[in-house]
Amino acid sequence: MSGIDACIKVAQFTAAAGEMAPFPFIKDAAQCVVLVLETFKNTSKNTKDMEELAESIITILVAVRDTVIKHGPSSATRFQTICMEYQTCMTNLLSKLNSGRRDQRGIWQYLRATKVSDDINDLRQRVQAIQDSFLIRTTTMTQFALCDVHNEITTGFSTLTGSVETSERNITTIKDTVKEMCTLGVRQSEDMQILSARLQGSLQRGLYKGSVWDIIPGNIHIIAPVTHSLTKYHIIRYQDSYCTVENSDTWKVIRKYQTSGENREDAMKQLEQDLDFFMKQRHPNLPQIFGVCRSPDLPAIIFLLHGTKRVPFDHYLHDLPVTRFIQFFSELVKAILCVFE
Repeated sequence: MSGIDACIKVAQFTAAAGEMAPFPFIKDAAQCVVLVLETFKNTSKNTKDMEELAESIITILVAVRDTVIKHGPSSATRFQTICMEYQTCMTNLLSKLNSGRRDQRGIWQYLRATKVSDDINDLRQRVQAIQDSFLIRTTTMTQFALCDVHNEITTGFSTLTGSVETSERNITTIKDTVKEMCTLGVRQSEDMQILSARLQGSLQRGLYKGSVWDIIPGNIHIIAPVTHSLTKYHIIRYQDSYCTVENSDTWKVIRKYQTSGENREDAMKQLEQDLDFFMKQRHPNLPQIFGVCRSPDLPAIIFLLHGTKRVPFDHYLHDLPVTRFIQFFSELVKAILCVFE
């Protein structure tokens, strides 16, 4: 295939593409180029000069086509004027070539004599200038777009960095708060343990054998005697009286142990024996101990009153049925045996 044949194929393709392309005005110019190049082909002087002229013509067409395809419809309007001039040039050239039914020699002489080549080169330079303008503008716009993208990325990254730093500060604050709460919880737990130990120690110090209150004489307030005379137990005498104890408003019964002369030790021994007996017994008919005062000046046992009244022992036995009397003495014997075991 000769060079002119190749140029004809390009022109035909461009004319066909003009049907779908966003620059329909290039279609008519391409069709004129096809007719001109076919005339060149039919000339017997199909020399190198003729092929160079054909390539110059097709170069303009290809340049316009490729530029519009690359830069879109906005560039088509810039090429519309030059395409119209290009089409006019090709139409005039075709008209001159066909006028008077020139023979092949006449066509060759016409092309050599006229400035067709110069006109085509001028159009090609103008197309090249438009291409360069588009290239510069596209490069500039691309740089601006890149700058905008860079600025957006920088701004977004700065915002993201700020958000991350804020999140890190918030997380650090939360961690510090949690740590402080844990530390406070440990301290409170330790304080509670210390308080519990102190309270337990205080309770232990205020209890006798861990069961009944150990009361000092100053916390006992005697109200009135229960009996008007002292009861003698061997050489030890005791007297029951009503009383109240500090921090307790309910009445209780206090049994004060007394001795004659200097037998205080005997009173304390008797107190210990009775205390041991009553602490071991949990019988409902026996008085329940509230506390004890182990001061030598006031050896005493304090019983809970429970709102009952005292009944003389002989009256209690007289009113008991036979079965209950036997049961009472049986329980009493067992209790006495437990004391001496």
